[in-house]
Amino acid sequence: MRSFSEEVANPLSVTHIEGALAPLIANAAIGDVWLVEQEKILGYLVITWGWGIESGGKEALIDEIYITPESRSQGLATVLIEASLAKARALGTKAVFLETEANNPDSRLLYERLGFKVESSVWMRSLLEADD
Repeated sequence: MRSFSEEVANPLSVTHIEGALAPLIANAAIGDVWLVEQEKILGYLVITWGWGIESGGKEALIDEIYITPESRSQGLATVLIEASLAKARALGTKAVFLETEANNPDSRLLYERLGFKVESSVWMRSLLEADD
């Protein structure tokens, strides 16, 4: 996860990452962390569960997906996303969201191929705690 955060120029501390991951690992009702391993970790996907009026009920957010540079273009991201969508369907999820950077057209092509559509919504946030 440090590699991903550094690649997207948003370096997160180990403390920050561990604090965010611990509840996900401890409580499947919050979300799941999926790994692709082959002697070492080649990538991961984090999906979290929520609720939305506009979605009509349970919704999910693919919060992060990362494949190591040397493991890209092998279909690993497709496998992770399809598996997470299958689980979301099995749980009765109405919508799955993800966020991608505007300057990442390759990822957007993958997401569109897997059924995601660009929306006109603009994400905004307010940090309620100080970043470390």
